[in-house]
Amino acid sequence: MKKKTLLLMYMLVSVVWVYAQTKIVTGKVQDENGALLGNVSVQVKGTKLGTVSSVDGTFSLSVPATAKTLIFSLLNYETAELAITATPITVKLTTVTNNLSDVVVVAYGTTKKPEITGSMGVIKAKDIENKPFTSVDRALQGAVAGLQSVASSGTPGAAQQIRIRGIGSINASSEPLWILDGVVINTGDASRLTTTANLLSTLNPNDIESITVLKDASASSLYGSRAANGVILVTTKKGKSGKTKFRFDTEVGYSDIAYFNDDYRPLKASEYFELTREGLVNAGATPAVVTATLANLGSGNNVDYDWLKAVTKKGTQRQYNLGASGGNDRTTYNLSAGYFRQEGITLQSDFERWNGNMSIVSKATDRLTISTTLNAGYVQQNAPLAGGSFGNPILSSYFLLPSRAARNADGSLNITAPDFGPGNLHNTIATAEMDKRFLKQLSARGAFTAEYKILENLKFTSRYGMDYNVLEEEQYNNPFHGDGQSVGGRAFVFYTRLFNYTWTNLLDYKLSFGKAKDFSTNIQVGYEAQDSKTLTSNISATGFPATTQLTFPVVAATPTQASATGSDFSFLSAFSSASINYKNKYVLSGSFRRDGSSRFGTNNRYGNFWSIGGSWNIDQESFMKDVRLISQLKLRASYGVNGNAGIGNYDWQPTYSFGSNYNQQPGSAPNNIGNVFLTWEINKPFNVGLDVSLMSNKVTLTADYYIRRTSSLLLDAPLSRTSGFSTLRDNIGSMENKGFEISLNFSPVATKNFQWSVNLNYATNRNKILSLVNNQDIITGIFLRRVGQDFQSFYAPRWAGVDAANGDPLWYKTVTGKETTNNFNDAQRAILGSASPRFFGSITNSLRYKGFSLEAQVYFSGGNLMQDAWAAFYMGSGNGPTFNKVLRQFTDRWKAPGDNKATLPKYVYGGNKLAQNPSDLYLYKGDYGRIRDLTLSYQLPELLATKMKLNSAVFYVRGTNLFTIVRDKKLPWDPEQGVASQTNLNVFIPKTITVGINIGF
Repeated sequence: MKKKTLLLMYMLVSVVWVYAQTKIVTGKVQDENGALLGNVSVQVKGTKLGTVSSVDGTFSLSVPATAKTLIFSLLNYETAELAITATPITVKLTTVTNNLSDVVVVAYGTTKKPEITGSMGVIKAKDIENKPFTSVDRALQGAVAGLQSVASSGTPGAAQQIRIRGIGSINASSEPLWILDGVVINTGDASRLTTTANLLSTLNPNDIESITVLKDASASSLYGSRAANGVILVTTKKGKSGKTKFRFDTEVGYSDIAYFNDDYRPLKASEYFELTREGLVNAGATPAVVTATLANLGSGNNVDYDWLKAVTKKGTQRQYNLGASGGNDRTTYNLSAGYFRQEGITLQSDFERWNGNMSIVSKATDRLTISTTLNAGYVQQNAPLAGGSFGNPILSSYFLLPSRAARNADGSLNITAPDFGPGNLHNTIATAEMDKRFLKQLSARGAFTAEYKILENLKFTSRYGMDYNVLEEEQYNNPFHGDGQSVGGRAFVFYTRLFNYTWTNLLDYKLSFGKAKDFSTNIQVGYEAQDSKTLTSNISATGFPATTQLTFPVVAATPTQASATGSDFSFLSAFSSASINYKNKYVLSGSFRRDGSSRFGTNNRYGNFWSIGGSWNIDQESFMKDVRLISQLKLRASYGVNGNAGIGNYDWQPTYSFGSNYNQQPGSAPNNIGNVFLTWEINKPFNVGLDVSLMSNKVTLTADYYIRRTSSLLLDAPLSRTSGFSTLRDNIGSMENKGFEISLNFSPVATKNFQWSVNLNYATNRNKILSLVNNQDIITGIFLRRVGQDFQSFYAPRWAGVDAANGDPLWYKTVTGKETTNNFNDAQRAILGSASPRFFGSITNSLRYKGFSLEAQVYFSGGNLMQDAWAAFYMGSGNGPTFNKVLRQFTDRWKAPGDNKATLPKYVYGGNKLAQNPSDLYLYKGDYGRIRDLTLSYQLPELLATKMKLNSAVFYVRGTNLFTIVRDKKLPWDPEQGVASQTNLNVFIPKTITVGINIGF
């Protein structure tokens, strides 16, 4: 009996103890509109305990007394975490970002996808975070159909060239307008020395929440006179209410040359002298002249130096990012700081950035919300000269003779060699170590926004934003060797300051009406003013002390020369937009903007820009209710007028240049006649699109066809010489771009543990000039501008091969005929193709198995030609004979009568009958495909992460530009060579491999 009593008491105590260790949590789950949600998974964080909400959205769950957090999840809704406090609790879930009712950032606001009538592309944070790019413009390649983003240099920090739906101008800018958190910002290359001062490089891609690319009139015309080339809206990360969450990211990696064709490596010494000896004999030189010439070129030096190997190296990079976000129902915040360093694959090229980002949103009262954003960045970088300068180490490495070494036997720099080559070639290793080329760039971008809720459906927003950039560039050429030797050393210091202020005021009215509130409308009315200033100054001096330690102009012997300039422009705008939506079936939208700009003449200072668009959501029709296969079916169409204001600030005004060029006396002279009738280039885009979603969004398709016609192109019309000027800039020409875009997403496999998704975007574009000044051809170098032809048409004689009998170069005499000639001047020029790709896009495969993820993106482009602009010197059949040559010149040259396999003419010292002149011998097919991104990642299981006191942990290894395949096996250089598709011997595009970790806590 005693034992039974003790056992009963033990069981009773155990039950009480167990009950004391648990508690009952009850509550309900709603969507963002307050509708109750059933079948929501409710789980205790860090355990397997859980339940699901009932049909009426309520739930009840017994949890351990130590439980602190519940996790709520439901398909097509964002997962939410909520601290267990008082019970019952109410949870609101928001729809996920891939839902068709997503909120999308658009011009001056946001909208839901069913209400969109225009063409746009959206890039999310996950698509650009932790990628080894110095700036956000590099992350855009392959991300949006119709957006072309190409590099012209692999120098760390160099700017990308971006075109949306083709090239829209001949003399004005073709770059899109960039908006950061509602504020217009300066972009592009602001350097006056290094050509690598990318203003976007101070912005950390990891601070970006989303990017919206506006492509057609309905999407972009609200930006009026600056929307002709498209608009890119960048939104930085904002905080979310809840406990403070921290995120730390770090990665390290290395880089190398992405594409290299061995047929175009510089010749070794033995190859160069064999070729040179043959060229001298073919030129008729006597044996004595041959021997003397070879000796002067260093044939007896017993040196075989690889200059290309000497100027290139393995690059490295590392970055660290720390962020914190959180808040409550009144105030939210997001703070971040980052550091990025990249050492390039060329000597003396590196990039270093420190940056910070802040966003605070505070609900001051029930009606007033105040927000502040600030993004600041500081960049330091070294960069070699680019393009056609012997200060460019890549260019020099191809031309310097292999018989000259960079260093003497004792390891010291060789700066006393009698001749490194013609044209002031010098030891590029010595100048890299003894010269200095340095850039410092500080940027601050921010906005203060006040939003006041006047009525339930009416709000007023006022935003004042600024974009401030300061650049300091230094260049020092030492007095011992190189460009500064003849003047005893030389130095330049350039200062550039860019100020941009934008003030926007906006009234926004939303209203639903009708018996069942079937109609909804959104009306906006706004006013905007922008003021922009550019201030520049520079100092220079020559005659420096015999040391490389004193490099600032103040220590120079000669008087310092100084100059300063300033320029500004302003915009004043009023705009409005309206949309009406009936039952989410039919949407009609329109916009109007009147812009005034100081850049245009007094007679045409103001312009009107507008758009109209409509969409039909067919899936909302009653006859579609039983078609379960189709989740969305939508037709869109738009048309409008927008403008291009990307010209000089004073092109419309008569201007003078000032200086002391005449006997060192100050004076002025006219340099621009001006035109008070000058106005915007006018762009009239038409777009029709289709949006389809199948099988509950497992397959989505967006397709667009567009025609954009640009008129009033800025061209130079000829003037009578009696005016003192040769041309007058006027609005004369016209141009057309048209094409097709497609974006396809589908998920072949989607199970609990394994998911596979595929994304394809593809775009075509055809450009055609419609009219010019008197419809006369414009020839610029190898390019022809002709009515009815592509803007970037290559124009040169057609190459006919090599005369097997004597090795002469041959060209076709006529455009279509087969008759050949060995006289270049008798060959008729023909349109050979275009530098613009006819198609480009990307394919991305994403695979996920449990915690492992693999993502691979292949970028492709094709249908264009590329010109090797320097081939005339290193592959010109004897032109520039004291420059080094490339292997193809050695292997493919004509060698003897009957040689019918040669693709290059007989090598003749000094040149063979103008074989170096432009022809399609030096044009190559530009089609290529490249593994743009390959990432393997592993996410730590949630339970394990929780035990480690972490919210999440992801480990990854990423490769960028890993492999490149080209259609033309003779393509000498990387197929990514800028919009003009012309090689300029710039720094090679790098491929990069990085490893990193993202931690949330």
